[in-house]
Amino acid sequence: MMNTMKLGTLATVALLAGCSCLKSPDLDVAANTKGSNYGESSMSGGNGAGAAANSSSVQQKFQEQMVAGGFNQVLFDYDSAAIRTDAEANLNKFVEFAKANDVKGVTVEGHADERGTREYNLALGDRRAVAIKRFLVGAGLDANNMTTISYGKERPAVEGHDENAWAKNRRGVLVLQ
Repeated sequence: MMNTMKLGTLATVALLAGCSCLKSPDLDVAANTKGSNYGESSMSGGNGAGAAANSSSVQQKFQEQMVAGGFNQVLFDYDSAAIRTDAEANLNKFVEFAKANDVKGVTVEGHADERGTREYNLALGDRRAVAIKRFLVGAGLDANNMTTISYGKERPAVEGHDENAWAKNRRGVLVLQ
C-alpha cells in the first residue's frame, strides 16, 4: 500500500516537472462550452485564447496604450492571489480598452517569484491568472474570449534574489492574441 502511494506521488511529480507551464481549468469562472480547458489553444485554431485573433491595429493600439504604460500588468502580494486595490486601476483601464476596441482573444498569464517549489509556484500563478480573469468577467468582458496560463517562476520579469526583484515577478500579465 505504501509503495503504491509513493509510486503515485512520484508519477505526479514527474508529470508536473515535465511541464513548463500550467494551463488553467479556469475553475468556476465560466461554463466550458468547448470541451476540456486543458489544451484550449489546439481547439481554437491555435491562437491560445479560445477566440479569434485581434487585428493588427488593435494589437498596435494595445502596445502603444497599454503595454507602454504598464497597464497590461498587475502585481500581487507575497503568497497571494488577491487583486490589490492598486491593481484594480490597471484592470479597469484594460476593460475600457477591450470594450472600446472590440478585443477578441486575451491570454491572462500568472507568474510567481523564485521562492517555493516549481509546482507550488505553478499553482500560485494559476490562481493569480484565474483571479484576474474573474475580475475581468465581473467587469463585463466575455470569459469565452479569455484563457489563463501559469508560468510559475519560469519567466521572471526581473532577475534578482531580493524583495525588489521578487515584488516585480509576482504578477499577472494580459497578452492579446
